[in-house]
Amino acid sequence: MVIKEWFTSVELSEFSTMPNSRQAVTTKANRNNWLKRRALSTGNTFEYHISSFHPDSQKEIIETLLTDSSDLEKAREIIKNNKYSDLNPTDHLEKNVGKIQSLADFSNWIELPVFDVYAAAGAKTLINSEYQIASLSIPGELITGTGLDPKQSAVIFVDGDSMAPTIDDGDRVLVDLREFQHPVKNGVYVIRIDDAVYIKRLNWDIAKGVYNIISDNGQYPTFEINHNNGRNFKIIGKVATVVMKTVS
Repeated sequence: MVIKEWFTSVELSEFSTMPNSRQAVTTKANRNNWLKRRALSTGNTFEYHISSFHPDSQKEIIETLLTDSSDLEKAREIIKNNKYSDLNPTDHLEKNVGKIQSLADFSNWIELPVFDVYAAAGAKTLINSEYQIASLSIPGELITGTGLDPKQSAVIFVDGDSMAPTIDDGDRVLVDLREFQHPVKNGVYVIRIDDAVYIKRLNWDIAKGVYNIISDNGQYPTFEINHNNGRNFKIIGKVATVVMKTVS
């Protein structure tokens, strides 16, 4: 029995148990650290391995691709026992897996400040204080590997769901606090508007000379803001990554 093990985000978006767009699949894959490789047909597309998917998605994929009842029963047993590679043994799988390193192997740890700034990624949240409330130790390689300066980085808690599924309510985000000149590159930032702090996606509109303030959760509206219009608008920092996200 041979079955396809690697799937592009476009292919996965066709399954009912997966997000229904290529972008949403890619976001989910990055968030959950799915095993991936560059597609053989093009260097700009990634394929994701079936072993990374939720059991419901694995079941749907297997049952969709297999029509022979005996093969289907065998595939179900393989999935149940988590022996995914038995479906289609591949000698290239090991080359597509990076080195697995235990946290105990890291020798350089960096302490980052954790601030009591509940960045409102949904409903407005007023700032009561901006004092450091704790420290979070992170392997230095994870900081320097993202190009961040440990002395100008911090951790901020997220409150709200307007940036889901990219960033969820209760997540902790690692923020680059270096000064950014206008206009900043498109991306996700921690911003202040008047007396509130938000995490939003900024997209610079060169024609209008304003920022589009975007929520990844489509239930929240996009709006414009002119950083020169007198409002208390400030870019506090750029969100680099989510720290220790819970995977469900």
